[in-house]
Amino acid sequence: MVKMYNNLCNQQVTKLINSFSWLKVGTSETIRTQKILFSTKLLDSSLDSSNNNLNTNDIILESSNPDPNQNLKDKKFKEWLAGLIDGDGCFGVTDGKYTNCEITTGIEDEKMLCQIQNKFGGSVQKRSGVNAIRYRLRNKDGMINLVNAVNGNIRNSVRLTQYFKICRILDVKVIHPIELTKDNAWFMGFFDADGTINISNQNDRPQLFVSISNKNYWDVKMLKDFFGGNIYFDSSGYGGFKWSIVNEVDHTKWYEYNKLSCSRSNKGKRNFLIKDFYDLYNRKAYKQDPELKLLNKAWEEFKLTWNR
Repeated sequence: MVKMYNNLCNQQVTKLINSFSWLKVGTSETIRTQKILFSTKLLDSSLDSSNNNLNTNDIILESSNPDPNQNLKDKKFKEWLAGLIDGDGCFGVTDGKYTNCEITTGIEDEKMLCQIQNKFGGSVQKRSGVNAIRYRLRNKDGMINLVNAVNGNIRNSVRLTQYFKICRILDVKVIHPIELTKDNAWFMGFFDADGTINISNQNDRPQLFVSISNKNYWDVKMLKDFFGGNIYFDSSGYGGFKWSIVNEVDHTKWYEYNKLSCSRSNKGKRNFLIKDFYDLYNRKAYKQDPELKLLNKAWEEFKLTWNR
């Protein structure tokens, strides 16, 4: 059976058609990739010891049914990628006709950029003189695949202008930003680019905060609309607006969202520890109390995990 399977599938498509006339209708070069399944009946009745003829009635072409879970993962990845580009990426044009895309992150997120490289090609290289790495894509076919992947989900004010320019050169019809929903992974991509999750001490108590910064107010207002919190002007650095959530109710919303649209960055691992933080916090495990030795120990172990 194995020999016959290999011999049959390795033939040129013309030979395959000659052997099975019923395959002629709708046949194309892609028929080489079809899997041919042999049933037990074929082994029992169709292999004639004298001439080894095949009974074509027992040969079936396997239909390819799309996996809905895989389609959802692919959709989430595209939404997430658009958010990442909106935060840490840029689209560019050189010599008026060559398009490119670049995404710059901390060196700890090399694995995250390699996931993009595996899908669209390009290169990931360390930037000289700084502790950062950059993903760069210039290939035309790769660029067409990438801009189609994020089409409809690019919404950063500056990035959208860049996107329109490269789509005109690549002859890609632009889909205007679709309406955001709480299930869209764009928020997590934006967090992986410009977000922070950390714990600080406030009045001898640990305070958990999640924040995302951007120069444009409207680009962070979308986060407040879905996850609550507040926006304030941050005068540090070049200045900009910061969205922040600091209470358990809003953090729980963010935690549940992360389970549906997971972070891919190194810092995003802390999103999965939010529930553990509040389990210990509400038991006052952070207090140095002789009667809470086991809770104190659990708190110290949590801090080690958080800092890793």
